[in-house]
Amino acid sequence: MAASQPLPTSSATPAALLAHLSAALSAPNWYLHPSLPHLPVLLAPSLPQMPDVPLPVRLAAATARAAAPSRHLLSLSLPILFRLHSLSPSPLRPLFDRSFGSLLTHLSRFALTPLILRLFAHMHLHSPPAPTGVTYNILIRSLCRRADLPRALRYLSLMVLSGWHPDAYTFNSLIVGYSRTHQTDAARDLFDKMPLRGFPRDVVSYAAMIEGLCETGRIDEALDLFTKMELSDMHTYAVLVKGLCKAGRGEEALQMLQRMKKLGWRPSTCAYAAVIDLWCREQRVVEAEEMLEEMSDKGLVPSVVTCTAVVNRYCKEGRMSDAVRVFETMKLRWCKPNVWTYNALVWGFCKEGKVHNAMALLNRMRAHGVEPDVVTYNLLIRAQCVYGHIENAFRLLRLMEGDGLAADIYTYNALVDALCKNGRIDQACSLFDSLEGRGIKPNLVTFNSLIGGLCKCDQVDVAWSLLEKMVSAGCTPDTYTYSPFIEYLCKMKGSQEGLSFIDEMLKKSVKLTTINYTIVIDKLFKERNYGLATKIWGQMVSLGCNPDAVTYTTSMRAYCNEGRLIEAKNVVSEMNRSAVTVDTIAYNTLMDGHASIGQTDCAVSILKHMKNVASMPNQFTYLILLRHLVQRRLAEGVPLYVAGLWKTTRLTDIFELFEIMKKNDIIPNTDTYSAILERFSEDGRSKEVTSLVSRMKDDNLSLNEDIYTALVMCLCKSRQYSDAWALLHSMIGCGFVPQLMSYQHLLCGLISEGQAHMAEEIFGNCRWEDYNPDEIVWKVIIDGLIRNGHSDICRDMVSKLEQRNCRPSNQTYAMLAEELSTRG
Repeated sequence: MAASQPLPTSSATPAALLAHLSAALSAPNWYLHPSLPHLPVLLAPSLPQMPDVPLPVRLAAATARAAAPSRHLLSLSLPILFRLHSLSPSPLRPLFDRSFGSLLTHLSRFALTPLILRLFAHMHLHSPPAPTGVTYNILIRSLCRRADLPRALRYLSLMVLSGWHPDAYTFNSLIVGYSRTHQTDAARDLFDKMPLRGFPRDVVSYAAMIEGLCETGRIDEALDLFTKMELSDMHTYAVLVKGLCKAGRGEEALQMLQRMKKLGWRPSTCAYAAVIDLWCREQRVVEAEEMLEEMSDKGLVPSVVTCTAVVNRYCKEGRMSDAVRVFETMKLRWCKPNVWTYNALVWGFCKEGKVHNAMALLNRMRAHGVEPDVVTYNLLIRAQCVYGHIENAFRLLRLMEGDGLAADIYTYNALVDALCKNGRIDQACSLFDSLEGRGIKPNLVTFNSLIGGLCKCDQVDVAWSLLEKMVSAGCTPDTYTYSPFIEYLCKMKGSQEGLSFIDEMLKKSVKLTTINYTIVIDKLFKERNYGLATKIWGQMVSLGCNPDAVTYTTSMRAYCNEGRLIEAKNVVSEMNRSAVTVDTIAYNTLMDGHASIGQTDCAVSILKHMKNVASMPNQFTYLILLRHLVQRRLAEGVPLYVAGLWKTTRLTDIFELFEIMKKNDIIPNTDTYSAILERFSEDGRSKEVTSLVSRMKDDNLSLNEDIYTALVMCLCKSRQYSDAWALLHSMIGCGFVPQLMSYQHLLCGLISEGQAHMAEEIFGNCRWEDYNPDEIVWKVIIDGLIRNGHSDICRDMVSKLEQRNCRPSNQTYAMLAEELSTRG
């Protein structure tokens, strides 16, 4: 049958030629196959013609040469060489030594240790040719590189028993092996003994020893050894760069990199990657990206790990446009993003509250051959929970299971916690009870979430039973477990009950934390029991529990309520001395204290200190300032409740606040406008919103995504749907991706106003490609149209999505059918 195969031509690939040879050799009369005499030239055209050499030996040499370029070809060639060797008569077998040696070299270059072991075993069992000293050295080096030192030492013993003596190559390999198994002292002992055994130490010896010292954190010893090298190579420099970066000595690593360039060497991918990774860890991401660009300019292809480190750092700093830019350039650098890269972006978008952008990445991943994993879904489920879309979180769970992924405890922890915080305690308990049947064991976080939820719903007895179940399950309670009980007791029965509970915890040798004490201290301050609060504070510190930002803010609030602002300011000073971050809540508390006694300028001046991420002004900051300005405008004795503040606030109050800010050298910025516009928008005060936007433009401030979203919602509440659509269109033109809730409100509003045709036209013109099709159906069609009684229009809209190649998953089609059957 093999003889009937067509003869291969010069256009055949090496893999096809090797497959053809393998098939030919499996035939009973293989030596009669007409293609065999032609295969050596086809497999290795550059190989010298050797007509006097027997055909099996020529085929072996050609096979070894053809396999050299790739791992795949090498794996194909090994059984062919074994077959040729086994089929050859005994006198020919010694002639395979060069082919086996050539193949060993190629296998070593690709670090294919399992194949090297197979070749060695064949040579050992079916000699000649028997393994030589070179064969042993290649095998020992390969094992040492894999940190498989025990096996390397066994082959060293076999080498000696076979009459071969270790040489400098062997010593260098063992230095590598001992170094990579973190036996640095043993490696150094071998290194020092080399001259005594008559073996000169070369660049490989030094590089291996320096690498071992770097890996075990002995960087200064590595640098000292480096100075003793007569000649160094690029690899040694790269090892030192990596070692210095690992030790956090970035500037020295950079100097080493510059020295490499001055010597005319192009730093390796490994050296660049080490510096980039360090810059990312040290939050010097701009420098990391510059280094990435330098790599590309020098023709080096960065690994996906290196590129992902830069993307991840930008995400952690909230610079999502930069993260996306680096992500997009990865393809230009021939670096394909993997699931970790996408997960970094998903995490970043979720952290910034742009869950719709994160959801859209699910489609993009699949389109580029990357399947989302459990981490991807867990990030999205948690984000949907955090931003109040619990139903979407459960829908994602269905999608996750439809993809064949098993939800884990982190998935269910997010869902249980969200249900508890939403007051849906019965559903949370039901989900908790179902975990055992799903083969999932609740952990500390699961128990803590449910205990906290039960206590907040005044089901303390059930919470206590759950605590007992938790302990019996072998899960040790922590400070977060006990805090809800202390909080409940303080709230319902007063501070003394909370203190009694703490005393019981101490008697049971439970380690208390600042969080536990802060709950009681806060209640004592509210009860105006300052003496006991101070005493408990001292007890807390004496037990090694240092006050945190919440504890300090608790005392600051008490001082402000008493009008003792000097003491309140002293608390801020104490926080700074103790290296405790003064956050937004702390500053807002102090600001409220000043404003409550009419010191508006002092209150506004606090804004100057609110500069870092932890203390950025928020809606409550401006609410505090405006409340006191509005109260001053109202008649004395007229009550002003926080809930109605924004309805009472006039534009003149806002402008007065801006003037006071400017007087204190604080210029209102986009964030200032955003905080105020969002609250006005929630109340549907479109006239005030429009005026503030005009004022922004006069101040040369651009609208950000949050402001656009707030404006659209405001216009929808005011039933100004044409203006809302125009604004959405403008928003898209500025490069923003509107939230799906904006479309939900706009489309539902239009249909309710009898403008279904316009709603369909808008739906047909939307850029749905920027979203996840499942989320479009969930938020716009199911939660929006169907649940607002507009089922009749839904099928047409789903068809429009399908025509745009935005097909939802089978699970979502099932959800849609369920909703239509129950509400349609």
